[in-house]
Amino acid sequence: MKKILVTLSVFIMAASVVYAQEPLRKKHYNLQNGLAIEGYDPVAYFTNNKAVKGKKEFAVYDQGATYYFSSTENKELFKSNPSRYEPEYGGWCAYAMGAKGEKYRWIQVHSKF
Repeated sequence: MKKILVTLSVFIMAASVVYAQEPLRKKHYNLQNGLAIEGYDPVAYFTNNKAVKGKKEFAVYDQGATYYFSSTENKELFKSNPSRYEPEYGGWCAYAMGAKGEKYRWIQVHSKF
């Protein structure tokens, strides 16, 4: 019985951590109506070495963001290891990141020069 309670409490704690991260990810990710990287296939950057537009029929929802994929294979690769294919900096351009992690619009950054 003690093993079951320990296992259950660990599961609840893990689930609450994931659930708590979702609103934070939505806030800090560059999403357009919940869609990450403007609908481009995140796996294709690694497998095709270029940007490939994804399709709605190959969509995956992961931690507050929806990703589109160009193929079932890419969708399954992502599902097997999402953190490997997630965009860096939450999908924001590295140039747009401020010294303290703030996000700046392109015009704001370039108007300082």
